[in-house]
Amino acid sequence: MKLTDTKRPRITGQNFPVVGIGASAGGLDAMKRLIKAIPADSGMAYVIVQHLSPDHPSSLPEILTQYTEIPVYEIINDINLAPDRIYIIPENTNLVAEDGLLKLHQRTRNERKNESIDIFFDSLAEVHQSFAIGIILSGTAFDGTFGLKKIKEIGGATLAQDPETAEFKGMPQSAIDTDIVDYVLPPELMPAQLLEIRKSYTTNLAYNEEGHLPKNEEEILLQIINLIFLRTGNDFRHYKQPTIRRRIARRMVINRKENLQDYYHHLRNDKSEQDALFNDFLIPVTYFFRDQSFFESLPRLAFPQLLQNTVNNNLRIWIAGCATGEEAYSLAIALHEYLAERNSDIKVQIFASDISEKCIAKARTAIYSAQDIQQVSQSRLNHYFTKRDGYYHINKVIRDMCIFAVHNFIKDPPFARIDLVSCRNVLIYLDSFLQNKVLSSFHYALKDKGILFLGKSESVNNAQNLFEPIGKHEKIYVRKFAAGRYIPEAFKPVNLSNRDKVEASDKKKSLASDFLKTASDILFTKYTPASVIVDEHLEIVHFHGDTSPFLLQSPGKPNFNILKMARDGISFELRNALTKLKKEAEPVIKENILVKNQPYLVSFEMILLPNPNKEEYYLILFAKKPLPDIDTENKIKSKNVDQLRIKELENELMQMREDIKRISEEQQTAFEELQTTNEELLSSSEELQAMNEELETSTEELQSNNEELICVNDELMDRQEQLISMRNYSESIIDTIREPLLIIDRDFFVKSANPAFYKYFETTEKETEGHSFFEIGDCHWDIPEFKELLFKMLDEKEAVHDFKVDTVCSGIGKKIMMVNARKILNAQPAGMILLAIEDITDLVTTNTLLTKKNQELQKYNNELEAFSAAASHDLQEPLRKIQMFSNRIIDNEKNLTESSLHNLERIRIASSNMSQLVTDLIGYSRINFIEKEYKRTDLNTLFKKIISDLKDQIAERNALITVSSLPQVNVIPYQIQQLFVNLIMNAVKYTKDDVTPQIKIEAEEPSKEEIVKIGGDPQINYAKINVIDNGIGFNTDFEEKIFDPFYRLHGNDQYSGSGLGLTIAKKIVSNHHGFIVGTSKINHGSTFSVYIPL
Repeated sequence: MKLTDTKRPRITGQNFPVVGIGASAGGLDAMKRLIKAIPADSGMAYVIVQHLSPDHPSSLPEILTQYTEIPVYEIINDINLAPDRIYIIPENTNLVAEDGLLKLHQRTRNERKNESIDIFFDSLAEVHQSFAIGIILSGTAFDGTFGLKKIKEIGGATLAQDPETAEFKGMPQSAIDTDIVDYVLPPELMPAQLLEIRKSYTTNLAYNEEGHLPKNEEEILLQIINLIFLRTGNDFRHYKQPTIRRRIARRMVINRKENLQDYYHHLRNDKSEQDALFNDFLIPVTYFFRDQSFFESLPRLAFPQLLQNTVNNNLRIWIAGCATGEEAYSLAIALHEYLAERNSDIKVQIFASDISEKCIAKARTAIYSAQDIQQVSQSRLNHYFTKRDGYYHINKVIRDMCIFAVHNFIKDPPFARIDLVSCRNVLIYLDSFLQNKVLSSFHYALKDKGILFLGKSESVNNAQNLFEPIGKHEKIYVRKFAAGRYIPEAFKPVNLSNRDKVEASDKKKSLASDFLKTASDILFTKYTPASVIVDEHLEIVHFHGDTSPFLLQSPGKPNFNILKMARDGISFELRNALTKLKKEAEPVIKENILVKNQPYLVSFEMILLPNPNKEEYYLILFAKKPLPDIDTENKIKSKNVDQLRIKELENELMQMREDIKRISEEQQTAFEELQTTNEELLSSSEELQAMNEELETSTEELQSNNEELICVNDELMDRQEQLISMRNYSESIIDTIREPLLIIDRDFFVKSANPAFYKYFETTEKETEGHSFFEIGDCHWDIPEFKELLFKMLDEKEAVHDFKVDTVCSGIGKKIMMVNARKILNAQPAGMILLAIEDITDLVTTNTLLTKKNQELQKYNNELEAFSAAASHDLQEPLRKIQMFSNRIIDNEKNLTESSLHNLERIRIASSNMSQLVTDLIGYSRINFIEKEYKRTDLNTLFKKIISDLKDQIAERNALITVSSLPQVNVIPYQIQQLFVNLIMNAVKYTKDDVTPQIKIEAEEPSKEEIVKIGGDPQINYAKINVIDNGIGFNTDFEEKIFDPFYRLHGNDQYSGSGLGLTIAKKIVSNHHGFIVGTSKINHGSTFSVYIPL
């Protein structure tokens, strides 16, 4: 049934689920099983999108109608959807959902093949939101995976056929591998699950997105959010409630819970479900170059201003909410392309953060599947990705630009001194309160005139005092000068209903471990001493606890230098402690420091923090105590203490004199004044400290703050784990290699060897390690030429390749060894050499025999070639004479009887057939002897020559030959010419005498399924050349046999021939690693398809 409906009024949505079903190869059987199990009153609409041939009308509606009572329609024009209907896409079109309608678009040549399912699923999610359901059935490749991501992101349900029940596993397995499928089922069990989902839309109050829930439901919703906070430490109260409700509702459907109360009880007792709900809240769905128009606008709007504001050739970028890394790598690629075009040497550092440890772990691997990179252009794939084992690895130049870390930009302190912040498609999930807080945080993180990227549905309407837009439509903003500050806000536990006391008691038991973690966090926050972390330039990168008794922000421009922020009396002691710590590398403790106008004494401890990088960081722990009561005696003692203290300071200043002299002349003058005038000690010291501070802080920019340090440390730890893993992996490989390997130092003493070495040379680790390589195994390795090569390799870093050694070893006898050696780069100690030894004794012996056999074979081939030439002449000459004399006798036919003429004609035909047979035999035997030189050949030019060579035979039968545009291929020209000559002559020969031979030669691109069907490799691209005729044809039972030598379907009395033409054709195609297939119907012509690798 064909359906067109353009007169109905448009609607913008439906209150029933719309099920999109995608299928390709092998999908018909799965669809039959699926729709057969759908009840007639399911209350859902079904839209089937299948990969169909663009050249043939589809009979799918008629087929499926036989398996269901539900009306089945093939779409013609725009239609409104209705429940309990099945809609089918016609051939050569794409289907989209727009404003509640199904709309057809003609597929163009420029569109990539087999993406019609993705196109429909994408629009289905956009229009129908949480009422969208996606199903992927049997098929190859991965169409539909991208569309399912969109449905998952918007809150819809996703299903895939169990690959074990699919004829082709590619499409369902692709979707399952991306972890976006809710249910994996055989087709016949899917309708029951769909009915469960349909039921949840009417009974699940969480789907009431806009309306208010009953009070008891609201309380349970808050309890769920609080439970997730206790589990993960992340507060979702200020996420948009419709989104949160959709995510909870989705999990309820998956867990078959009909109300919030039941789901809450299940959630409270199942930690894995808590993690699953948390991951659903995060919506970690992204892809490369999301919103292509946005990335196209960057070189025009954002990048020029970004480079203009760059300081010290460094560019710092923060990707907030990076998910699995695609956004970060996309921006890195786009920026790298822009900088490369301008030959810029700007150093780019991208900090990519996300709340999910699982997402960050994947991002750090920089490995993506084929379906992940669908949106990446081929040129970018070639330039920035490396394909290994079916997966795509981000190249090092891009990977090194990105640092990934777990970070919650809502509650954690932001990064500092950032040039660009990108937070796309995240704010849409936050309410206005969180949006304002996040935008304020981004404003604080950005430098003056820094740039902010947002998603296409996001804006800064609530923060127009902080940002202004660039361009009219792009979501790109520049930072305004304003007082931006980051204000951390603690989570306040949700008040639970008093009526749930019994449930609260159970909750205490199940969540004891969570409260212990929370208590530990509180103890760490409240009862550890106030402290700061400073870098080597004394810039504070992290605060902990209340530091106001010790540090104070000075008026004016913000300054985080600890000497500027320290209260009077503390800064001098901090500088002394730092000097002592740098010299001795031991913790420094300063006690009883008097603070000006404050009723307490200060103590602090300064510790050097270990850091694998060159930068130095220091931890300073502060403490205070009240001033003691001072009587007269204590005052005298205090004076003595002051004098001792002054003397101690003088000694410390004497030790610092030489360093201060090198800094500046003014500092030297100040130091001399301090040495002579104790009364001016404090003020002069402060002046000296100010001068020194200005000199030190002017040498380079401030380093990143504490979040950057955590980020870098996380990255280093992750890379260290990767290095350890790779080392273990490499050692495992070396241990399993069958060839002997050993490492020697620059003096040629053995450092280590693999098990294969010990086994082959029948020695032990004790007898090998620490001994000279030239002495081990009682082998004669001490060859002057070999030694010279090793010495040369140490000096010139050249490797030794395939050095052959004839040696005799005790236990294994006389052997011929092949030795390869390479200097190990960056080895400690330097000069280490890796030696690989291979026993080639059997190989040399075999090669010697093989050479001898090849010489003999060549001799036989030459003799055979000479014989073929002689045989061709000796056999053809008598045949030519027989034909010649027969023709002479026939020319004098008046002297012959009718019987004699008939016999002579038979002699002439038989000799002609015999001549053709000899020619074909010689040709067949020579296929492997002639030179096989492959050349890039234009088949259009080749066919012009063929037709020219056969013009007499073509004219004799008035044959019509049409040749379409043909590709260039890498072939042996002589053989390919012979191949198509045979096919064309067969087409002319095997056409009835009263029929004009019509032959078409055309090219097409075969599908992957077609290549698999004929036994080819789907990873290789083939050219397919069809030779189509209107001849007598042949029975399909003989499609394989016709290529056998001497196999003929017709006798010589009907059609002459040797029975070798197609045999020669198949031999030539095999020489080119291709395939030839013949199809035909009797009296309806034949088609011979030749597949040649491009």
